[in-house]
Amino acid sequence: MYQNFIWDFDGTLFNTYPKMLKAYVKTMQHYQISITPSAIYRTLKIQSSKDLANQYQLDFEEFDQIYKQFEKSDTSNVFAYDDAKYILEKVIEKGGKNYLLTHRENASAKALLQGSQLDGLFVEIVGPENKFPRKPNPTSLLYLVEKYQMDKTKTVMIGDRPMDIDAGINAGVQSIFYNDERLFKIKQAHHEVHSLTEIEKFLDE
Repeated sequence: MYQNFIWDFDGTLFNTYPKMLKAYVKTMQHYQISITPSAIYRTLKIQSSKDLANQYQLDFEEFDQIYKQFEKSDTSNVFAYDDAKYILEKVIEKGGKNYLLTHRENASAKALLQGSQLDGLFVEIVGPENKFPRKPNPTSLLYLVEKYQMDKTKTVMIGDRPMDIDAGINAGVQSIFYNDERLFKIKQAHHEVHSLTEIEKFLDE
């Protein structure tokens, strides 16, 4: 069915949210803002870190830098979800290609990919260094579509948040909502899966 798989990173391929949440809690404490971890998590999942900053009229660039400092100071290990390697390799086995589209800095993403032995499974990683507008703006996806001459009907964006799905829709490609926690629905998503292995049914035969 699909040949080009454009993956989100955090919460889709890697279970980074526990570590991220700890850093965001510290960031909000830095600003002396009282908010529960569950409220932070819900905003991150349904909206974005930029929305979290905007809720409290915080400068996002400063907010993001403080968050990244707290995250980098946390030396706990982060690994890919159990089925990530399987499905990424299965895409390649079936003649497809994987691409990574993330708001995480390239150095961090590459280090985590290497730690889980996934670093050789992507054609290209697009991150903040590319200076594209953040998702759900489709510019970063359209860059990949145009650079690799992708057929949009054979291209799918996979992510765990509305911004990922909306970015795919805005770019005119297909979308798969990875809803492992089943916290909410994204009605506009073309497909919904509850495990990464379910994505195997969308591979070209």
